[in-house]
Amino acid sequence: MKFQPPTESKKSAKNKERLDDAARTSVALSNSEVISRYGSANAERVIGLTGTDQVTGQRLSKGLLDIAKHKVNADPLEAAKNIKQQAGFSAEVATTSRDNAEAIIKGSKIRTSRSDDLPQFGKNHNVVDRVQLLDGQVIEGSQSQMKFVGNRDELLNKIAKEDGKFARYRGVKLELPSEQFEGAAEHCQKQAEQLRFNASQAEQAGKPAVAERLRNEADNYDELALNVRDSGLTTEQAIFYRTHPRIATAVDIARTSHRAGVKGAQYGAAIGGTISLVRNIFSMAQGEVNASVAAKTLATDTAKASAMGYATAAAGSAIKGTLQQSSSQTLRALSQTSAPALVVNICISLGASISRYAKGEISESQLLAEVGEKGAGMLSGAMMAALGQLAIPVPFVGAAIGGMIGCTLSSLFYQSALNSARDVELSRDNLKRCRAIQKEARASIAEEQAALDKFLQREIPELVKETKELFILLDDESSDINAFTRAINEYAKLLGAQLQFNSLSDFRSFMDSDQPLRI
Repeated sequence: MKFQPPTESKKSAKNKERLDDAARTSVALSNSEVISRYGSANAERVIGLTGTDQVTGQRLSKGLLDIAKHKVNADPLEAAKNIKQQAGFSAEVATTSRDNAEAIIKGSKIRTSRSDDLPQFGKNHNVVDRVQLLDGQVIEGSQSQMKFVGNRDELLNKIAKEDGKFARYRGVKLELPSEQFEGAAEHCQKQAEQLRFNASQAEQAGKPAVAERLRNEADNYDELALNVRDSGLTTEQAIFYRTHPRIATAVDIARTSHRAGVKGAQYGAAIGGTISLVRNIFSMAQGEVNASVAAKTLATDTAKASAMGYATAAAGSAIKGTLQQSSSQTLRALSQTSAPALVVNICISLGASISRYAKGEISESQLLAEVGEKGAGMLSGAMMAALGQLAIPVPFVGAAIGGMIGCTLSSLFYQSALNSARDVELSRDNLKRCRAIQKEARASIAEEQAALDKFLQREIPELVKETKELFILLDDESSDINAFTRAINEYAKLLGAQLQFNSLSDFRSFMDSDQPLRI
């Protein structure tokens, strides 16, 4: 089938589509840093679910799926009690994943770990459930105990009483369910106040030992008021993690991805709006549109770019989190590339081509040509985005500019190559001639390379030797002017130059003559 050059209208539509692809790629790549952070945060949720960190190979003591397999009593009442007890373990895992995810999003180096996963604490430590780490070292004062019980006040009493069952929990942070945390500190303060009043009464009654014990318990309550913490989970949520770990994890990933999407929408609006502004100013300068049309187009493009940014960041962070914790090394490596950021853009860009092919507007060969062009553009856009970020170390700006340039240039180069290939198909003679020229050029390049290699092998050692001898002569205070002049002249000859004076007598003769000085 003979190739038909595209009409002006088709060229215009093609150029617009190319610019739109480049703009979408820029928006997508500008979100690479957001996707990286929020995707790694999502990966922490996957680690909590499976109990395995595929990147480091670490196997945690328990994951949410492991806890969900724990047996429960056949009796419905006892089963509910068992699940509530096991929900405390699920809460430990879920909050640890959450804290690490938030640290990654904020760029903090602090990480949280269950004591069961650290060798210095061992399994089932009777005081510490969770700790914070910095560079692998436990942060002083970060130890905490998580307690999900039915009666909060009874728990606090067992900790504060001098001979209380849970007296060992004094001095560490006490993490409570969200519904129990509210009012916990106030309760401790009221108990301390009452105990001190009772201690005064006991002292007046001649019972100093009782008074001292009551004051100690009041101090314990004061300490508890400072150490109680909100775990960030209600008892109901903890039970849901125990009974439906996969769904709960999916909800967490969806929430984190939504937050990434909101960030991505902001970046998308900024980048897309800027690109549209430049394009519309150029169109106005060319007289193609007026200010009213340009303003409307700008608003529409900005809204589309914002939606594109949201979709890219939300989908990309979810995909990256899953790929990053895949058991496949290949998929884990893929998570470190720009692929998660480009997924949505690929679907949109290639979807348009596939739609035209399905409608019969383009042939199979044209479809493959468009797929190749867009694929090449996205790949080069990703590489240029990385270079752009290095050149312009401003969050998302460098990546966006680099991605825009890379995608546009690659698309142009690809189209030029494609047109050349089509022209060659019309002229086999030109193809043969090009191949012959290419063959001769390669042979010529090989000869020149060989000559250059020989020259370097021959001349460079000699030049180094002569340079060393010249500097030795310069350092020798006993050398005379004639020896120095001869050395300079020999060095000049080595570099292909001929100096005017070979000795002091030549210089004196020149001074007495009318000869011109050659520089």
